[in-house]
Amino acid sequence: MRILSVSDMHCGNLAGLTPDKFNTDSEVDRAMHKYRRKLYNWTMQEIEKLKPIDVVVCNGDAIDGKGFKSGGNDQLTVDTPRQIDMATEFLKSIEAKQYLFTVGTGYHTGAEDDWEKCVAATFGTKVEDVAVRSVNGLIMKWRHHIGTSQNFSGRATPLMKQQEWDILWSVEDEFVRADVLVFSHAHYFQCVATRFGMAFIQPGLQGLGGSQLGSRRLGGIIDYGFMHFDVESKEDWTWELHRLVQTPSIRGESVAEL
Repeated sequence: MRILSVSDMHCGNLAGLTPDKFNTDSEVDRAMHKYRRKLYNWTMQEIEKLKPIDVVVCNGDAIDGKGFKSGGNDQLTVDTPRQIDMATEFLKSIEAKQYLFTVGTGYHTGAEDDWEKCVAATFGTKVEDVAVRSVNGLIMKWRHHIGTSQNFSGRATPLMKQQEWDILWSVEDEFVRADVLVFSHAHYFQCVATRFGMAFIQPGLQGLGGSQLGSRRLGGIIDYGFMHFDVESKEDWTWELHRLVQTPSIRGESVAEL
C-alpha cells in the first residue's frame, strides 16, 4: 500500500501550490510567477516517480482563504471557488485510487464554512477531524493541527506530547493507539521514534514569501515538500521525506551589492 501524504498547499497564496493554468503572470508578479512554476514542477516530478499511488491523504490547509490579516496582499487570488479548483486540479493529477482529507486551520479554510468539504466532495468523500486507518495492520492517524516552536531544539516536544496523549486515550480502550502519527500545520519536518511508534510533522507545499507575518516576524526555518509511506504490514513499512532545498537559484534571488 503506497500512501502519499501532502498538506498545507495553501492554494491561492502568492507562494501556494499553483497548477500552471492558474499561475498568472505580470510585470509586477513575474518573479513569484517563475518561483511558483518551479515549486509546482518539482512537486509533480517527485510525485510522478512514485506512481501508481494507492491513497492520497490531504492533511489540511488545501486552500489559503481570504488573507484578512494582510488585507489580501498575500493572495494570488481571494476567490474561494478558484482556490478550490486549484487544489482539486493538483489532487486529481495524482490519479490515486482513494483520497482522504482532514480539517485544516479555520483562518485559511473557513471558520464558518469549512471550504475543504468542497474539495473532498469532488472525490466523493468527506473531511475528517482525525483520519484513522488500519493499513495492512499498521494503525495510522493523520491530524492537521499541532503546536509549534521557534526553538529548534524544542520542535520534537509537541510530537512527544501528542504521542503521550494518544497512548493515554488508549489505556481504557476509548481510542485505538496509533503506530504512526502524522501532523502538519508547522511547515517544517520533524520526527520522533519511541518504543510506542513514530510521530511526524510533515513539511508543507507552500513556498517562501507568501506571508507578510512570517517574513517580517519569524526566524525559524521551514521545509517545502511531502512524505510517502509504503506499508506491507505492521512490522514491515517504510517512510520517505521528499524535501526541496530552496536555494537562491530556486527562488530567483541574489544578494545585492552596495
